[in-house]
Amino acid sequence: MRFFLLATTFLLFGGLSLAANFSDNDRIPEWAQTPISSLVEAEIITGNSDGTFAPTRPMNRAEFCKVLVNATDAKKYLPLASSFPDVERSDWFFDDVETARYYGWLAGYPNGTFLPGNKINRAEAAKILANAFQLPVLEAQDDEAWYMPYFRTLDTAGLLPYGTSLENLNPNESPNRAEIAEQVARFMVHAGTLPSYQETSTAEANAPSEQASTIEQTNQGAPVEQFQYTESASTSQLPVDASAGTLLLEKDKGLLQKIKVSQNQQNIVAHKIKLRSENGLTEISSFQFRLVGNGSYMAVSDVWLELDGRKITDKVNPTNNLVSLPLKQTKLTVGTSIKTVILKIDISSTAKTGENFRWVLYLPEWIGANTDKKVGFFPIGGSNIEVQ
Repeated sequence: MRFFLLATTFLLFGGLSLAANFSDNDRIPEWAQTPISSLVEAEIITGNSDGTFAPTRPMNRAEFCKVLVNATDAKKYLPLASSFPDVERSDWFFDDVETARYYGWLAGYPNGTFLPGNKINRAEAAKILANAFQLPVLEAQDDEAWYMPYFRTLDTAGLLPYGTSLENLNPNESPNRAEIAEQVARFMVHAGTLPSYQETSTAEANAPSEQASTIEQTNQGAPVEQFQYTESASTSQLPVDASAGTLLLEKDKGLLQKIKVSQNQQNIVAHKIKLRSENGLTEISSFQFRLVGNGSYMAVSDVWLELDGRKITDKVNPTNNLVSLPLKQTKLTVGTSIKTVILKIDISSTAKTGENFRWVLYLPEWIGANTDKKVGFFPIGGSNIEVQ
């Protein structure tokens, strides 16, 4: 049973049609849905034989080789003998591992093994991705870890894992299938081998849904929390109340996917989040958002929240990429009726042409409320703001 378990758990490229209609679609985070669909359509990735995609499952080294060989359309290399003692010709991943080794994307461990069942980590993934897509790797700096030139290279190209930065990127973190799929899709777009799904999907994303846009339809599973940020601005957290109910959240489907702005432009709708509570009334005291992407907080002069056309927070001038917005009236009570909270921003006079960013609500903990039951597809990203 050396690696037979590996083969049974990984059926990424067989047994399922390319419909991108997985039985666990409700577990795929919003930011990964379109990239995954794009990869499925391009026959880069599919799901499991049981009809699932398993977005939160980590990916091992053999699986990652399979993805990269498909994504680069590399010509397969099949040696007569294996290059590693723990990779055999009968293994389903043999040709993919050997192809990746042949092109110099990766090497084995110092003891000569490959360890195909080991989980890939972000440091390894960064090096292999940079090599596979032939990115010019930046020179190493004095006393920096071996993986930092690769991370800095990806950061310069805007190709770090979704929602991460050099400041909070854990090199030993094992990325899951959703994260890797989203990152590989961006690499392919960058290389010109995959159409820009951000652009081609805009009309579809903004079109009215044929089904009613209700929170019940999109929050049938547990929250998907991919990025465990430890940083936190000062938020007002109410005492947890056992009778407070379950807070349900989703992004308003009418939110524009992309917005082009100019310096000093005001009153920009950057995010819309629908709120509803089940089995009790939920009281909210604050929200916290983070700016991500190729842009700086200095491009924004003010951030605030509105509800029903009125400001429910003061305007806050960002001093870093993390902004806390405590409510003016101490708390907002949410019941069975949907309430839509709108995040608005003003663009500063110092915003630079080409800056591209969005405001994101990452984790349930970033909502100050009197319940610890907060269900939604986290992180919840807002409109992509592009400075002209």
